Amino acid sequence: MKKLFLSLLAILLIAGVAYAVSIPVVEDATTGPGVWLVPVYNNLGSTMDAGDVAIWDIDSSTGDNDNYVTTTSTAETGGVAGVVYPNDITAGDTVTIAIRGVVNVDTVTQSLIVADTPLCTSTTAGSAAACTTATGEARNFGRALATHSGNSVLMYVNP
Repeated sequence: MKKLFLSLLAILLIAGVAYAVSIPVVEDATTGPGVWLVPVYNNLGSTMDAGDVAIWDIDSSTGDNDNYVTTTSTAETGGVAGVVYPNDITAGDTVTIAIRGVVNVDTVTQSLIVADTPLCTSTTAGSAAACTTATGEARNFGRALATHSGNSVLMYVNP
């Protein structure tokens, strides 16, 4: 019985460590925060590019695969899971999203974003925009760290 208990305890410890690998144990304050990653399943039906804003696809999740993500074209919506990082996610594939840390996020070109702007979902699927309402600011998933340039901005993601 004692051997069974110790074996079970060892398996649980190993399994726990396997899922925590993507969360930095130590961070260097001079190089900025590490990026925390979570594995997800792309349920969009097409490729999600690195930098896309991912939202939880609660309706399509099953009891076995509850990390389904997709995109939205609803501005300032809740349920942001994170930002696709570091690689694209093809349809039906499992890769990672950043749930905390400094990453580039896709933005809409007409969005006025400067450093410290709270970012929300936009009406362009997969892209972020500056939050424009009090409700949106409450639903922000991070803040811009620089001025918007082209179709992306460096941000601190923290949904």
